[in-house]
Amino acid sequence: MRFLFVSAQLPGHLDWGGYLATAMTLQRMGHDLLWASGDAVRDQLAQAGIRQHTLIETGWRWPPPPPLQPVPKQDANADPAEAERAFRQRKQLRSLDQWLETERVVAAAHELLSVAENYRPHLIVGETFMASAAIVGELTDTPFVVAGWPAPLSRPQSSSDAMVELARVRLQDILTRCRASGRNWTAEGPPALCSPHMHVTYWSPTWFSGIEHGAQTRHFGGLANALPAAPRLLPPLLPEADDGPWVLVTLGTSFNNDPNFFIAAAHAVDRMGGIPLLALGRPLRPQVLAPLQGRLPASARLFELVNFQELFPHLAAAIHHGGAGTTHRLSPMLSLRSSCPTPATRCAKRLGSRAAALACNSLPHKLPFNGWPMFWRHFCRTERQCAPIPGRYKRSLTSLAERRPRRSPWSS
Repeated sequence: MRFLFVSAQLPGHLDWGGYLATAMTLQRMGHDLLWASGDAVRDQLAQAGIRQHTLIETGWRWPPPPPLQPVPKQDANADPAEAERAFRQRKQLRSLDQWLETERVVAAAHELLSVAENYRPHLIVGETFMASAAIVGELTDTPFVVAGWPAPLSRPQSSSDAMVELARVRLQDILTRCRASGRNWTAEGPPALCSPHMHVTYWSPTWFSGIEHGAQTRHFGGLANALPAAPRLLPPLLPEADDGPWVLVTLGTSFNNDPNFFIAAAHAVDRMGGIPLLALGRPLRPQVLAPLQGRLPASARLFELVNFQELFPHLAAAIHHGGAGTTHRLSPMLSLRSSCPTPATRCAKRLGSRAAALACNSLPHKLPFNGWPMFWRHFCRTERQCAPIPGRYKRSLTSLAERRPRRSPWSS
């Protein structure tokens, strides 16, 4: 069978807790795989042995625009609450532009449609920000699956929510220009990809307990013992393990232009006796290092990127933004809430000490190292949350494609 996987052109968007692993498993079973994404992930896909079609446009804006700056208060009598509301709307619009900007998505859909017509997939799999994949799935009448995110529930739109109204108008414009009806989208409320067939997550059901989602969601996390143990090799260029507990500090590769975050987190870790490992996600050039110069503790170590497979078995914890590439690992975490809810930030507020993530509004958040072993033992006893099980998700995807041959226009 032929599977077309689609993602944004960022390493983290190949992950989502097991997205790339899903493709690798299907390919090992003998299925044909094609991954459509930008040139920036070419090396990572090649290393995984996955054939890539390089897209000129994925629909994901990269690089992102400069960080927003608060509007200076011109009037001493200006309402602070109104200024905050306006700034929040600007942030929401910036997030929407990241993945649902009209011209960019329309161009991506046209390009991906050509790929699908030539490749003739039996199933299209896309991550939750690949609007073009949802549209092309409908246009080619091919079953579409969302990887890494549970199925959302359509919610009635609040009459006062101007941003939701703007987003729905924008989505309708995109669908009209692509001659699509929106079969793979939510019908109401904030626009989101919503496959009627399947949403695959790489967390366990208990990770999402108490959070409403569509019945087509399938959870493939848990039971870490089902996976062969990976060798616990010590990654190179890191401090000695005896120097203190290692704590990863990262904002991923998309929204990492925040030196104050790295400075505050590094000092919080240092005060608790740990060694902060800062993965900046950007080349360590002078302009990147300048805001950090002289403001980090001596214990801090700086990296552009780190290999999660190698590093996480040795971590005491991680402080991060809730990205899927970090939250699916079994490590205690502090997750900073962001404007875009992630699997970590949505669940952390509810799960508390039982979860792999703790939400905090600001750093430093007091979690003494001597408390982490007890937390860790308790967590391992009660929740085997996050390890993907290849045998389960590959069977589900293949069975979906096999039992719906009438949904695919490609007969061979």
